[in-house]
Amino acid sequence: MCITHRRRVEGVDPARSGSLTQGQISVRLTARALQIEVTPLASWVLEAAAPDTRERLYRIAEAHEVEVARLAGVTEPVLFLVSLSSRSQGTPFRPDDLHMLSRGLRERPLAIRPITPGWGSGRLSVQASEIAVYAYGDGLDLTRELTVAYQGVEDSSWARKVVAIEAERRRIGR
Repeated sequence: MCITHRRRVEGVDPARSGSLTQGQISVRLTARALQIEVTPLASWVLEAAAPDTRERLYRIAEAHEVEVARLAGVTEPVLFLVSLSSRSQGTPFRPDDLHMLSRGLRERPLAIRPITPGWGSGRLSVQASEIAVYAYGDGLDLTRELTVAYQGVEDSSWARKVVAIEAERRRIGR
């Protein structure tokens, strides 16, 4: 679903507004000292988020979606906000090694657009986060099981996140 076709959230009735935090809609995994948080930027996911979280993530998606789609070479890529952090100085990271496993297929990122200036260094400082928007092909189905993988470490908790997101969407009448 293209982010530009979403409904704005200004003036949303709080009783019909989502309440999930970014942590509740994100997948987190740890590969040695590297901590990775992957947040889908799909409209139906963000509808379940609390208003401040939803607006912040929509703004990020809107700011990057056109360029990421151009770089990816697809009209409607599946976008994710990826945040990397570390518990130790100089932790290496390889951005292209973040894969999604969906419907039995391994999806590699089609495009990565850095948000923070240190993204291209390939190393993390302690207590610093590096952030980028990732684009995957439209074959990625967020409504089904999805596994996030980085260099042999996998997290399959997305299916549980979908249950919570759908429950929140029902609660707010979406």
